[in-house]
Amino acid sequence: MAYDPITTASIDDSLVGASPGQSPVELDYLRPTGFKFQITNIPNVSFFCQAANLPQMSIGSPMQNTPLTDIPYPGDKLQFGELIIRFLVQEDMANYKELYNWLIGLGSPQDHKQFSNFIKGQQYRFPNQGQKELAQFSDADLYILDSNNNPSQKIHFVDAFPISLSGLDFDISAGDQPYFVGIAAFRYRLFTLETVK
Repeated sequence: MAYDPITTASIDDSLVGASPGQSPVELDYLRPTGFKFQITNIPNVSFFCQAANLPQMSIGSPMQNTPLTDIPYPGDKLQFGELIIRFLVQEDMANYKELYNWLIGLGSPQDHKQFSNFIKGQQYRFPNQGQKELAQFSDADLYILDSNNNPSQKIHFVDAFPISLSGLDFDISAGDQPYFVGIAAFRYRLFTLETVK
């Protein structure tokens, strides 16, 4: 039986709720400006967030050796790219310091008490003492907004933590310079994509 692209159902048809051979139900396009980013551990950064990415994901493909061409198979470890956000820096640097303190707490550049003090400062998020080790992480959510600016999809990042924070270049010769924009990168365990009802 020959493949007929007009009558053969595609995976896209099932995703948008259309029957085989019908037009898609959803005709609006995804807007790059329609999003809202939230992360529990750094509320000021969340409020001033200007950009966030949906990271790439990839999966390895182990090869089976043969005397002829090697055969690839799916099913190796899934890899997630970095979550990168850009945010306007407040004049008092409150949101920049949220990330700075988090990184200092994780890295403990002066002594080990910096880590334990950071964990103690996060205990309000985890009243159950058995969850103390979770204080170094924070879940994050990237909400995708529809054409009416209502949440449509939620990307949930599990156990996120910062791995880098951009520097700020002060320059008196720059003239009328726009406001500082900070850039932060995060790693996380995985992300899930779900429809908001």
